[in-house]
Amino acid sequence: MQPPDTSDDLVISTPERVAFQYEIAGIGSRFLAQVVDTLVITVILIAISILAASLGGIFSSGELAILVEIILGFVLLAGYFLISEAAWNGQTLGKRATRLRVVGDHGEPLSIGQAAIRNLVRIVDFLPVFYAVGMLTLFINGRGKRLGDFAAGTLVVRDRQRISLYDLSGTAASPTPAPAMPSSIWAAPSATPAPAPVAPAKPQTLDPGLRRLVVAYAARREELPLARRQALAQSAEPALRQALPDIVATAGPLAALDNLAEREGVSPHRPMHRQSSSAMAWGIATLVFFWMPLIAIPTGILSIVFGGDAVREIREQPNRYQGEDRAKTGRLLGIIGLAMSSIILLLFIVGIVFRSGSRLVSPSFQHRNTVSPSRW
Repeated sequence: MQPPDTSDDLVISTPERVAFQYEIAGIGSRFLAQVVDTLVITVILIAISILAASLGGIFSSGELAILVEIILGFVLLAGYFLISEAAWNGQTLGKRATRLRVVGDHGEPLSIGQAAIRNLVRIVDFLPVFYAVGMLTLFINGRGKRLGDFAAGTLVVRDRQRISLYDLSGTAASPTPAPAMPSSIWAAPSATPAPAPVAPAKPQTLDPGLRRLVVAYAARREELPLARRQALAQSAEPALRQALPDIVATAGPLAALDNLAEREGVSPHRPMHRQSSSAMAWGIATLVFFWMPLIAIPTGILSIVFGGDAVREIREQPNRYQGEDRAKTGRLLGIIGLAMSSIILLLFIVGIVFRSGSRLVSPSFQHRNTVSPSRW
């Protein structure tokens, strides 16, 4: 068992004044996960080297061995984290061993796009050696995020308990089978399925298993088809009947589950500001093509402009848009790529000037060498 980190929890508040928490992974546990992943990559690289040497010996070609090792090594280094996190729902072998998981900022499952962005920006986090920029970012922001997390809108959380949407179906609704006593003050006095605004009485705490189910359901409710939602509510009907007996009796288990989701779950997200996504796209393009100044300089300028506009509008209307972190990260990536591209362009110009100057000096030097013997 790993020692617990001293890390803060991420508390997300909804417009209904409901808050839920994610335990953010600390630097210690993330470092352990990175060590495990590094060991795995090292073992695979050794296997690739043995395979390449074997192929080179079979075909008597050292060039083939080098080519195979370079190609497979590049595929491994570029795709290990991306493929693992995309295929295993935000986990690599190291994260799985240390019980960590990458999720979205609002607890939603990691998407392929988020995994790609997160691991593309890993190049910047790794600079100058072994994630120095990433660790500095973790210390500065205090939110457990490196630049890749800001860019993709993700965070790394502890995965102490793996809860699926159907975990509640096989559990008992309550240790007391007698349904005589009311189990929730949320039950409306009138038989109306829609949640009516009642007097602000202090609600009772739901059963932890039911609450985890409700939070998970609310986070994915918009993505689930109606048949899946109905099947889920039907499987959890005993617990829902215990929590909201009146609504289950009159409107069915799905209405009760939706009722709890609105009260205990995650509210719909604010839309992402369009220019923050544009800033991120242009910033990544600047970083990818930094070695081509004709492309990197315009894209870097666009990322800075779009990022600045997005940050300003989001701060003016915080309840309407989200994406300030993404806009800032895109702008930062644009600045980094623009600086690197500007250095390359400057070196190129200096090289041209130096070469032109040497060509101008060389003919005059040759002319002096040809004239000098005639004087003697």
